[in-house]
Amino acid sequence: MKILKFRIKNYKSIEDSGDCFLSDKITILAGKNESGKTAILEALADFHEDKKIREEAWVIGSKKPPEIIITFKLTADDVSDIYKSAGLQRLVKNDIELDLGKIGGKDGYFLSEKARLTLGWGFSYDEVIEKIESLSSLPQIIEYNGQELSTYKNELQSFLPNINEKEEGYKKVSAVIEEIEKYTEIESNVNKFIETFVEKKLPYFILFSSFEDSFPDEIPVVELESNEWASDLEEVSSFSKKAISSENKQEQQNHQRMVNAEFTSQFKEFWTQDQITLNVNKDGGVIYFWIEENECMYKPSQRSKGQQWYLSFFVRIVARISEDKPNVILIDEPGLFLHAKAQKDMLKVLNNNTSDYPIIFSTHSPYLITEDNIENVRLVEKAKSKTSILGKIHAHRVADKETLTPILTAIGLGVNDSITNVNQKNNVVVEGPEDVFYLQAFNELVNKNKPRVNFINGGGAGKMGIVGAILEGWGANVYYLLDKDKGGSDGEKNLESHWGVLSDAVKFVTKKQKGTTVDLLSNEDFKKYVLENENLKSVLQNSEYITKNNLDKVLLARCFLQKVKSGSVKLNEDSLKNIRGLFQEIKFDKKSTNEEE
Repeated sequence: MKILKFRIKNYKSIEDSGDCFLSDKITILAGKNESGKTAILEALADFHEDKKIREEAWVIGSKKPPEIIITFKLTADDVSDIYKSAGLQRLVKNDIELDLGKIGGKDGYFLSEKARLTLGWGFSYDEVIEKIESLSSLPQIIEYNGQELSTYKNELQSFLPNINEKEEGYKKVSAVIEEIEKYTEIESNVNKFIETFVEKKLPYFILFSSFEDSFPDEIPVVELESNEWASDLEEVSSFSKKAISSENKQEQQNHQRMVNAEFTSQFKEFWTQDQITLNVNKDGGVIYFWIEENECMYKPSQRSKGQQWYLSFFVRIVARISEDKPNVILIDEPGLFLHAKAQKDMLKVLNNNTSDYPIIFSTHSPYLITEDNIENVRLVEKAKSKTSILGKIHAHRVADKETLTPILTAIGLGVNDSITNVNQKNNVVVEGPEDVFYLQAFNELVNKNKPRVNFINGGGAGKMGIVGAILEGWGANVYYLLDKDKGGSDGEKNLESHWGVLSDAVKFVTKKQKGTTVDLLSNEDFKKYVLENENLKSVLQNSEYITKNNLDKVLLARCFLQKVKSGSVKLNEDSLKNIRGLFQEIKFDKKSTNEEE
């Protein structure tokens, strides 16, 4: 089973979030403070089996109840298992998508109309009421006043003997009784299905909004068995309550040494800020925990707030992920107490400890968003006191600058890494970061097994000469790749006159007037893989469409590269012809590469 998406309505500031599709492992809710990120996580936490939607979630002055719907993808085996456990005899051949919902003020869950139809239970309450209303023309008929349908059916059955079997009224009443019985049976089956699904398949939704329950300094042995921290340590390590408290001194000491070695090795991997060692030691009737740094022993409570928070986070989160339970982990602002390097360590913990169920966390920190996880980001925007989720990172025309800041910063943190890490002798300096991303993607598609080329962001046509001069000073081979527009034309003149660049080293990305790197893609591929809207009707050149619609060209390019890396892009022949033509133009000769093709 897999969770595909969620939708939240009438919950605090969320009037309608729209469908938010989840990434396979980690989904990041990014947005500025007070945008509604916490409300989203709280709503998902309220979906937990043992919880009702919290009272404070109701929108003040609104009569509409809060509503949370989560869409699951079930395999045929999943559905068959539910049917069998619920005592329902049905044949299942195909995988299905199932919408399960929860409404404020009501117990339990409901299936959407679409889900009921998918399962073959589309018969609805409204259809029954329509049949009941058809009885209104009959004299002396018992009126339906909203009572339980089973009660109304009994009332109709007691009235039936008063009607001649040959009269039309008898047939009408009998038909309504039959409809109610049919509906009641279906509702019974639906309820059995939901109850069994919740019992056997529904994951736990666990929200971590703080980690104030810090790593303990000590745990009395008599409290060890019931202590939650000790249980979590057993989940994340080889720590054993039984072995650490053993009366057999040799067994206890050997276990202690083994656990300490493991703690040190494990924690060093995920905490790179300081050289510290985590130790456990039993002394008499107490288990003590120590942090060793610079040959001094400290209690966990004596360390910095960030280090305490991180220890708590590491144990609590990894324990929940490692449990033999289907846990959906929800984390609110996990980087709040950590500096940049610690945030990156924390992200490594999450990436290395994923399960089949998603991790969802909120942030406005660029250090928890990397070039490689841009596709996992969902922007949370609040406009006119209403929160919405922009499910696709590039569909952000309504997002303000502050909402986008962590995304744009994250891209900027990584895009120029290549200039300080020239692993290839051959380099192409381009005008901007979007060119880097597109060309990296194109290189992946058509030059995978050939000598690689390094693409460098030149910071604009007017600054490319500076970057190229640095590279040439390092002994690298350099081409300069420009857009086919006025900026590119001016850049060409500047390179040749001011920097003495030979004309053979200056190339244009395309022959199209006003053409940029994105124009190498056919219009069909542009709509399919960049805009993700194949039905869009547009005769504009790709780059013109981006400019006219005020789309962020860097984000679009980065997302396209991510799709290429995931293997989901298959370009048509027109695009491939254009790309191969460009790579032939910027091909370095064998003498300069010192490599065989």
